[in-house]
Amino acid sequence: MRKGKQDKAICQIMFYIIFTTIVCFTTNNVILGVSADRGAWIGGNIFCQLFAYFSNSLISFTILASTLATFERRYAVIDPDKHLQVFTPINNKLLLVGFYMLAVLLCAGPLYGWGEYSNFKGVMKILISVTLEKNTTEISTELRQNATLSSILCQQMNGTQYNTLQDLSKRLESTILQEWQKIYSRSVMNNCKTGQIMLLLRAENTNIADILSQAVLSSRFDDVIMERAMNDSVGLETGLLMKSSLDRHEYQSYRDAYISFQSIGVCTLDFSPTNDYVLSSTLYMLCTTVLAPLLLMVMNTLIIFKYIKCPYYSLNDDVTYLKSVNYGGIATALCCVPYYVINFMNMHGIVIYRTLNIFCTAMFYNASLCVTVSFLIDYIFKSFKKRSTGQPLMETTELQSIVESAAE
Repeated sequence: MRKGKQDKAICQIMFYIIFTTIVCFTTNNVILGVSADRGAWIGGNIFCQLFAYFSNSLISFTILASTLATFERRYAVIDPDKHLQVFTPINNKLLLVGFYMLAVLLCAGPLYGWGEYSNFKGVMKILISVTLEKNTTEISTELRQNATLSSILCQQMNGTQYNTLQDLSKRLESTILQEWQKIYSRSVMNNCKTGQIMLLLRAENTNIADILSQAVLSSRFDDVIMERAMNDSVGLETGLLMKSSLDRHEYQSYRDAYISFQSIGVCTLDFSPTNDYVLSSTLYMLCTTVLAPLLLMVMNTLIIFKYIKCPYYSLNDDVTYLKSVNYGGIATALCCVPYYVINFMNMHGIVIYRTLNIFCTAMFYNASLCVTVSFLIDYIFKSFKKRSTGQPLMETTELQSIVESAAE
């Protein structure tokens, strides 16, 4: 009877993991397959944020729940009496719901600016410098007498400084997005004292990025923004010039490393140094959702090894689901490591092949299959073994009872 209750506890935990795995497998693989085939994200920014947040939260939950499963097996082996007191059905439900909430909280940082969920990687930086046109007669007489750039761009209105470049920045952004399709703006920064505007843009693919970069390096980009943005900006005199520039080395790194990396099309955690907090946020998520649970699972495994003083293959049948839960849980966490490795490599501008990117991302999305499949194989094997030996099938209705109790 005690053994049956212990098995019921692990089956209850595994039911939640199996359900989450089915949702992850279906959602993530459909999105990854469609996006990779298209070469671009299939939805808008809101869907991007929701999908990345949803998928990362569920993957994190399966790792956390797998850690709980190893603790449950540890107590089942070392202290069966305490196990029956701690891992009751109601306690298991509370712990699992708590882990769902914990996973949601751990992955929420990028939604509030601490890191970033995006289908783009990196940015294309275009610097626009606003200067005074020499020997111009188009500036008003009052401004000509004290014609400094800051006095024109940083105007005083009602005792407060007014940045006239803000209106120009908005018009520039709107003009670029209309003129060059599939170019997206991440942010625009301006400084009226220096007369500089920094555009942080993102291209959907290398062809679009090349078209825009060629326009900047030629006179076409300047002609377009002078004609459509500069002349229509409120509060700016006509005696001003704009000159755009693009760092070719930075652009080549963005083109080769980041655009090729984003070509799988899925919306994930952006590891590129675009966000000021990218390193702290990614390390936080890696440590709390992968490395820390992995260390705990390894620790539980070693404690059980020390307690039973024998390798796993010599355990008797009283220790049920020990190999599948411990091995599968550790494998689940380890499957997430390649995903973080290639993303950290890409953060430093290292080119990652598209096939390798898809493979590591698929491993990350399907990591929970390790613990799920290993448990189901172990469960089915034990069921067939009991049928063949004619033993009472006390566990044949366990999963059904767990499902019914979970539905309640």
